[in-house]
Amino acid sequence: MVISSLVVETTPETTARVAEDLGRIEGVEVHETNGHKIVVTIEAPSTGASHEISSRFIQIPGVLNVNLVYVNFEDETLG
Repeated sequence: MVISSLVVETTPETTARVAEDLGRIEGVEVHETNGHKIVVTIEAPSTGASHEISSRFIQIPGVLNVNLVYVNFEDETLG
């Protein structure tokens, strides 16, 4: 299991809608909205799956930037 924390930056007028859209994605949990920033976590089976999920965020209208804050992947084997 891989757990990632990210901050998603939006245009101010789209923050609420983007937070709702993010919350509908499987494995994504919205924790907080502060101004035009949304704090989310992703739970995924691998780093690749986590990356695939987060890569879709930028396609949501109103999303300006996605910043990775933290990743924990202790159970994933490398190689």
